[in-house]
Amino acid sequence: MLGLKDKTLIALDEPNSIQSEMYRTIRTNLEYSSIDKEINVINVTSSVANEAKTTTACNLAIMTANKNKKVLLIDLDLRSPCIHRAFNIKNKFGITDMLVDFIKKGKDIDCKKYVQNIQHEQLTGQLYVITSGTEVVNPTEIISSKKIKELVNFLKNDFDEIIIDSAPSGVIIDGVATSKLADGTVFIIERGKTKIDIAQKTIKHLKLADVNVLGVVLTKVPFSKDTYGYYGNGQSGNNNKLKIVVE
Repeated sequence: MLGLKDKTLIALDEPNSIQSEMYRTIRTNLEYSSIDKEINVINVTSSVANEAKTTTACNLAIMTANKNKKVLLIDLDLRSPCIHRAFNIKNKFGITDMLVDFIKKGKDIDCKKYVQNIQHEQLTGQLYVITSGTEVVNPTEIISSKKIKELVNFLKNDFDEIIIDSAPSGVIIDGVATSKLADGTVFIIERGKTKIDIAQKTIKHLKLADVNVLGVVLTKVPFSKDTYGYYGNGQSGNNNKLKIVVE
């Protein structure tokens, strides 16, 4: 049984809650955004840290897996990894170690050493996690390398969908580089904290890098049933979607 340490994984802790339903709605809207283009790898980023980016990535992965899909969640926030703590799993071997092994062995690599299967009574689908792994001194070089792109493409063969938790994109370029590994990026904004001008500049930076910004998620919003009803039925166009997630 998975040992949950806090309320980060609300989709498992309280699957029938309004918060979980919000994540479910976001998941559905992401599916609508991929009608014209197949999206198998989704990156989650933000402007700065602590905007519920990891919370969103984890719960989206859970919701996707529960649609009878085989999902892989990768922690590519190599400067401040959190996914191993959210799921209360080991971080002895992760994506950085897997990359070194992949460079040496290529497609002959044994993925079982790095991919952890998540088990929980509320998890009806298949969810796997690759943690960040051994700490490195050159995260930007790793994330921007051709080899990490090749590794992600290799992993795509074994999973229906990959969700990546990246570093923020507003201060360092790690988040932008990670977005280039994905078919689309979800951008996180925290209510009352994220400065609009910084968010706008970050999104502009992403688009200048030819990143496919799928939409925006507004986090940590106080809600009532009436509020949820209003936002939960919003437009689901390809860009500029606004959905609320409460951490």
